[in-house]
Amino acid sequence: MEIQIVSDKLFEYLISNVSGDHFESVAKKIFGAAYGDEYVPLGGMHDGGADGFYLPRVSAAKKPDTFFQFSVTDSERAKNKVNRTIESLRKAGRTPRHIIYSTTEHLPKQDLLISDIFDEHEVLLVIRDRERLKQLVNSNAQANRLFLGFFAPDIDALKNSAKFLHGAVNQFVQDPTVFVLLDYELKDRFSKSQLHKKILDSLIYWALRDTDPDAGKFLKRSIIAQTIEAVFPTAAFLLIPHLDGRLKELSQKSSGEGWRVRHHKKEDLFCLPFEMRKKLAERAIEESVLQETFIDSIKRRLTSTAKEGLSEEVVGLGVELIFASVHEYFVEQGLILAAFLSNKVATIHISDQIVEEQVCRVLAKSQSKSKVSPSLIANSLRVLRGIFYEPSDEERRYLGYLSRTSLLYMTLQSAPKMIEYFNQMGGNFRLLVGTDLLVKSISEQHLPAERQQVTALLRVCIEIGAKLVLTEPVLNELFTHLHAVDLEYRYHYLPNEAYLSPEEVSECDRILIRAYYYYRVGGGARISWDKFIGSLLDPDSLRAKSDKGRNELRGLLVQRFHMEYLSNKEIETGVDQDGMHALADKLIRQRADKKHELSINDAKMVYATYAQRQKHKESAKYDGFGFRTWWLTKETQVLNFTAALVVKEGGVPYIMRPEFILNFVVMAPKAAHVRETFRELLPSTVGLQLGQHLAPETMQQLLAGTEEWASLSPERVSVIIGDRVNKLKYDRFKRYTSNI
Repeated sequence: MEIQIVSDKLFEYLISNVSGDHFESVAKKIFGAAYGDEYVPLGGMHDGGADGFYLPRVSAAKKPDTFFQFSVTDSERAKNKVNRTIESLRKAGRTPRHIIYSTTEHLPKQDLLISDIFDEHEVLLVIRDRERLKQLVNSNAQANRLFLGFFAPDIDALKNSAKFLHGAVNQFVQDPTVFVLLDYELKDRFSKSQLHKKILDSLIYWALRDTDPDAGKFLKRSIIAQTIEAVFPTAAFLLIPHLDGRLKELSQKSSGEGWRVRHHKKEDLFCLPFEMRKKLAERAIEESVLQETFIDSIKRRLTSTAKEGLSEEVVGLGVELIFASVHEYFVEQGLILAAFLSNKVATIHISDQIVEEQVCRVLAKSQSKSKVSPSLIANSLRVLRGIFYEPSDEERRYLGYLSRTSLLYMTLQSAPKMIEYFNQMGGNFRLLVGTDLLVKSISEQHLPAERQQVTALLRVCIEIGAKLVLTEPVLNELFTHLHAVDLEYRYHYLPNEAYLSPEEVSECDRILIRAYYYYRVGGGARISWDKFIGSLLDPDSLRAKSDKGRNELRGLLVQRFHMEYLSNKEIETGVDQDGMHALADKLIRQRADKKHELSINDAKMVYATYAQRQKHKESAKYDGFGFRTWWLTKETQVLNFTAALVVKEGGVPYIMRPEFILNFVVMAPKAAHVRETFRELLPSTVGLQLGQHLAPETMQQLLAGTEEWASLSPERVSVIIGDRVNKLKYDRFKRYTSNI
């Protein structure tokens, strides 16, 4: 998603002329974008004067105490406005501890206002004045889009308004995560099975940490899986499928090591033997000591930074705030912090504003915010800058642990920024769905939802905003395929149905016939073949090869997958007819079955993909998401005959591997969930230990990528990101954990 930078002049013009009601409307949208689902808008006579509140999921059962106030009040009356808001909230039965006050005005002497409010009300005040609002609009892609959309009529009304808008900058170029991780995924073409085994083993041990056979404490297999999934969002598809295999391996006596996991087979229960529990406890103590050393260092810094003496309680609050803020940074910007601490990049943009924003988010979640004073926040910010810019040896060692764990999260597709990138990119896709995928999806329709792999893939594409396209060649090919399958069943399988063994059914090369028999046997549904076909279209119309049957099939697919239908005439617009027919002739000559229609359709899909890209001017988009239009199929034979065409079209092929979407989009958890679980995992002993499984060469590869990123302009980074993700979409040799 691009950020259209709003110039100082245009921002000043728009904000200076906005009314109170309009500012409240746009501010609710902007802060909703910045704070996500945890921001709850308010409005009306009985809300106590606040315009919203912040309620983290972890505090769902707790009354909100962080409130937002949006105002156009000038600087002279700002204090009165905040005072009235606090008093009104209390009258309405609310207990404000933290106010985020945003205004269209420039507010000088903010430190004095913050101190006065705290002294009078014991409420922490965070100010987001005009300048801070502008920074937010120009750094958050969603806030930027909402702001420009809200003021679109005003911008259009300005003469020569284009001079007020700077060039578009993709938000993902400002941090190296996407740039580096795409390069890593392209170079690491093989499945990370060995790394997955090590991580899964560690998580199994961690899940079993409190078991004790002497005390009768065991865990079921399902509980182990649930425990792991709770702390590792991508475990459901990356790790849990291998859980049974790892439990079996770990339950076998290892040479010279003894038992690692005890398996009571009769009850299918698991526990750790004493020696393994002892070994893990010793490792946990090492990590705990390291963490305590880091905390002691924070205490010393905070005590020496404060001009006045601090009580033990205040020091404890400051340490809690600083400790949480450090980990919050590694959740959001782990790679750039790791690169900075390793001297891979010379500078890092940890400005006062960004540090304060992270502290503000930590405070919003804290249950002790009522005791945190503005002076403590100021001292905490100084300590944070010292830790990041001039860490001591003990601090650097602890930060190294955090660096490795955050980079490990990246390699396992769990970096929040990476998830956001792929989800936003997926919303731009325009996918010409191949016949092979539609056949697989149709064959899945009677399976349980969890086994409908291709159907789930297509539906997730719809959910994230991708456009699925059904072309006339694919519709005709699918209709012809169904007709052939129907003939084969009625003439070869139906007469011998009573004598067919499961082995003979499994050897059938028609997936729909296999699906029919599996449904009858496994699903227990004694339906006829006609009823099975009738769930797709009228059997008589299929056998007559009538347009009625073809239109019924089209209607089913268009509705089920919200598809756009393109006729032959529409997709052939702009297509090189001579080139298309020449390719079709090559395919016909090479195919043993000499299938003319199939060869023509394949050639048509190849050229139509390029024509659609040209029609939508996709080569002129430099937003880091690459091409939108692809032929989504597992077909590969045609690639052997189109090398010259691909070179002519800029070197980017036309086929997207379905595994790309399956692994990077379909399987991805929500970024908000990843952030939440990563925040909980990172400071724990298992979080610190997991990072040690990251191979040194992998860590160096990732950090080296940040050096390349830092040496390039944002525009160049954006172009490279687009090129890399295009390669990842079509890479035929990359091995994935999940395959179709």
